[in-house]
Amino acid sequence: MSTSSPDAFRTERDTLGEMKVPTGALYGAQTARAVENFPISGWRLPSAFLDALARIKSAFATANREAGLLSDEVAGAIADAAEGITSGQHLEEFPVDVFQTGSGTSTNMNMNEVLAHIANVALGGDPVAHKPVHPNDHVNLGQSSNDSIPAALRVSTALVWRDLTRPAIERVVSELESLAGRHGGAVTLGRTHLMDAVPTTYGRVFGQWAQRLQLAIDAAQTSADGLLVLPLGGTAVGTGLGSQPGAVRRAVELLAEGTRLGLTADARPAVGISAQDAPIRHADALASIGRVLLAIGNDLRLRGSGPFGGLGELNLPAVQPGSSIMPGKVNPVIPEAVVQVALQVEGLAATCRASALLHQLDLSHANPLLAWNLDTSARLLAHACTTLVERCLKGLTVNTATSRAHAAASPAMATALARALGYEAAAKVAKEAEASGSSVAVTARRLQVLPDQELDKILDLDRMAGVTKGDSDPA
Repeated sequence: MSTSSPDAFRTERDTLGEMKVPTGALYGAQTARAVENFPISGWRLPSAFLDALARIKSAFATANREAGLLSDEVAGAIADAAEGITSGQHLEEFPVDVFQTGSGTSTNMNMNEVLAHIANVALGGDPVAHKPVHPNDHVNLGQSSNDSIPAALRVSTALVWRDLTRPAIERVVSELESLAGRHGGAVTLGRTHLMDAVPTTYGRVFGQWAQRLQLAIDAAQTSADGLLVLPLGGTAVGTGLGSQPGAVRRAVELLAEGTRLGLTADARPAVGISAQDAPIRHADALASIGRVLLAIGNDLRLRGSGPFGGLGELNLPAVQPGSSIMPGKVNPVIPEAVVQVALQVEGLAATCRASALLHQLDLSHANPLLAWNLDTSARLLAHACTTLVERCLKGLTVNTATSRAHAAASPAMATALARALGYEAAAKVAKEAEASGSSVAVTARRLQVLPDQELDKILDLDRMAGVTKGDSDPA
């Protein structure tokens, strides 16, 4: 961690010449040059991505040692330095902007320089002169930015999905399934085209939300599985130049053990070097989850609208005052926040898709941006889902009297008469009910279209809504 003043610098060299580096910085000349070159957003690569890249460096250090390519001393020092990064230390030493060279070379060298510096200090060497540990010759041995950066992108994305995003979304599914189970007998009016339709139940509504979300999770899991094939060993443009196949295989094994992911090396690493199709597919899958959450959030807002001027069928927890001028007003703020997250994730996915335009010749050229977008999308969805569960779904109740009254009063109840009377005669009953302001049941009795006993059976609200014996009664 830097403790020097902004005016205190040391001089280091790279292949372009001398470069001033903050005295206390653990990085070197190439990182300092990149900081000067890309003063664009102030956004830095996600910690999960840096963790994955450090894991790759550690795995290669150990594999290269076992292959006789690194001494025990140097390999151990690199691995120990990488462990510090994976434990969350020194993250301030990675200042390179997301908007940089599209291959991520600057960030790869940032990691190489930091690990070499820490290793040299630990070994009592000269970190400025890169002795005895060199960023390129030792930390980057058997790798290239071409393969290590897209590999880190895949590993970090898969880990965040497994450990953070999927569990959070599954909590929403679980809570919706619980609501479905509790409200299987809560009859409400179906709506299509924002107009009255036949009766349904809130058990069915909540259940279909849960199922849609589960299907989106399953699709995202499939895309996440596609991230587990790594282009490591391809080095420059997939040639494998400078790598040893045995060391690569061992590095991937170590990486798989450390992450508990089913990682394998791509038999054609040029695939994952020249294009990032698998991460883009996962970005689309995350956006699909967002689209389901958007629909759920909007329906929560609409079904809970009111309390007098809207549907008023769902009672959303009151988590904060809704107006600075209207006393007592409470707004559906949690669903609104979730919907905004869904929109943001859709936009990030669109940028990920557009990054395919930078799949040119033998290398993809938007990897840092992909890493940032995927990590941001995954974390936004995870936090939004956790908030939705804790601040909305757990306290959600159904206004069963209102929802049932809406269904009973609707002219759409005439649908049940169509089989007995025919479509046109049933439509006549519906129009008469709407014109008179009476229910279909009252109107049908008044018009004596069928015997009362038969009408009672046909127009039974629970039967029409598909409520069966044993369905819970939320009242």
